[in-house]
Amino acid sequence: MQEPQNYSDLIYIYGSIVNVILQRSTDSLAFHNKLLMTVILLQQIIKTFFFLRIFETLSYIVTMIYSVIYDLRIFLFFYGILLLFFCLIFAVLGVGNHRQEGHFQDMYNSLIEEEGEDPPSDFPNEEYKWINPLMGYLFSALRTSLGDNDFSASTYLTVPENYLFWVLWFLVTTITCIIFLNFIIAEASASYENVKSRLDAMIFKEKASLIAEAEDMYTIKFKNDQKFPKYIIIRKIET
Repeated sequence: MQEPQNYSDLIYIYGSIVNVILQRSTDSLAFHNKLLMTVILLQQIIKTFFFLRIFETLSYIVTMIYSVIYDLRIFLFFYGILLLFFCLIFAVLGVGNHRQEGHFQDMYNSLIEEEGEDPPSDFPNEEYKWINPLMGYLFSALRTSLGDNDFSASTYLTVPENYLFWVLWFLVTTITCIIFLNFIIAEASASYENVKSRLDAMIFKEKASLIAEAEDMYTIKFKNDQKFPKYIIIRKIET
């Protein structure tokens, strides 16, 4: 239980058993079944990548992916902090928030009174109505940082608020999209080059870790045999 990777294995094994039971005893399209199957499929992705290291032609790809993600952990953390602060600024401004008094709230309430139901799906920020408003602003900041801009909600702001919105949009686009994302791409390229320069050593390290894991799974009978460890040592040297 000291190895974090084992928790992924336990979730996958026991989650699959529970999934079979629930699929046979309850509605297969129920939400809890969909949630469980989603978790199992995510674990399958992890396990598939893990076992692809066995094949020499695919080992370097998996090794490079793991190494690059590990190298970028600090930059991604800093990127998340930027998104969080920008989403708080949008929340203070109240862009597309029907809970805040203003023209947007009046338009939102009038549509509900006229149609007797929620506004249409193309109404500004209506895609975020089922989640927390702060999370909606976080996703909006993320979409803006990736170049996916939606300015429909800004048309319901007052003139001073609209000016402030465009200043904020310029800052988000410049800092997160133009500067920081390109900085992450440059660091990812440098990480790829670093991994590529010592790729053979890292592949041998992955093979050695797989051998060590296989040895840990042997029964006590084989481990106590005096001839078996010698055979393993020879196989290690040959590998």
